[in-house]
Amino acid sequence: MKVLHISTATGWRGGEQQAAYLINQLGNLQTACFLLCPKDAAIMQRLNNSNCKIEVFQKGKALNLSLARKIKTLCKENQIDLIHTHDSHAHTAAFLSSWLFGNKCPVVVSRRVDFAVSSSLLSHLKYNHSSIKKIICVSVAIRQITAPAIKRKKILEVVHSGVDTDKFIFGKTKLHQEYRLPKETFLVGNVSALADHKDLFTFIDTAEIILQQAQHIHFFLIGDGSEMNALKTRVTEKKLTANIHFTGFRNDVNELLPELNLFLMTSKTEGLGTTILDAFAAKVPVVATNAGGIPEIVRHEQTGLIAPIGNAQQLAKLVLEVMNDSNLANTLATNAQQLVADFTFRRTAEKTKAVYTQVLQEENQKV
Repeated sequence: MKVLHISTATGWRGGEQQAAYLINQLGNLQTACFLLCPKDAAIMQRLNNSNCKIEVFQKGKALNLSLARKIKTLCKENQIDLIHTHDSHAHTAAFLSSWLFGNKCPVVVSRRVDFAVSSSLLSHLKYNHSSIKKIICVSVAIRQITAPAIKRKKILEVVHSGVDTDKFIFGKTKLHQEYRLPKETFLVGNVSALADHKDLFTFIDTAEIILQQAQHIHFFLIGDGSEMNALKTRVTEKKLTANIHFTGFRNDVNELLPELNLFLMTSKTEGLGTTILDAFAAKVPVVATNAGGIPEIVRHEQTGLIAPIGNAQQLAKLVLEVMNDSNLANTLATNAQQLVADFTFRRTAEKTKAVYTQVLQEENQKV
């Protein structure tokens, strides 16, 4: 089986991590992978699948006709069996390749975002075109959100994202050392792009409430993004700079995450929340909002604690409960570690390969 993966992102976020996990693992599942991405894409540096041939393109407008033509050419020259698109622009390009240039290769679309499909004509066409054989949703919640825009409901499949549960290094105290914190300091953290949908202003509001009741807690926002300056300004205005820290982007998250005493996720939209799965694997108890697919993995009082979106008071209450009850913290972490065994990148790749196989079998039956 030959699969052409298309990713149009240049940066490195959750979707690109999932695409890289998948491509790397498919090499162990007798699947030849080709990747088409921008020439400066971060994903190229994250692939260790020696069977993956990489092709690049010059990033341009959303309706990139030269990219659509290139997709058809690559499919023909390499006898590609199936296309897998990993973001909206990639989906558009694959659709145009079929609609305008007659590319006959079947398309599988990954959908990870927690908002409804646009009502625009382009969205209607590209989601319902006959070339689209499956839409892989990363959670049941995403399938439910996507379904109203899809005429052929049977093309919607749920394949949960997965993580590398073996990557974490335990016993490090980097944050304590870098920020000169006593070893008994309780660390609450979040690892993410500092973007609007992560609602990290609620993270800050939650921290403010907690610090009115307990001073030996320090909060860490690990990551970079467009909201960085605004978030720093909010922390300064609230006079919380002594207890809320911005680490910027870090390459050693596998060492930092297990050092946390609690992972706090305040997102207002979330496809699934793979950083929560990382926290599970790192044996860190989780408090999170009930956004998108999060409740599918954070099961209240079993694998974590859940609060309404934007409710800083309730989030603070739950954080303090975990901090003050070591038995609760241990129970949540233990249950979560057992659950994450079903959410590995290997399982995701196996389930995705099964979707590919089903698509090709159905296509062969039409011949």
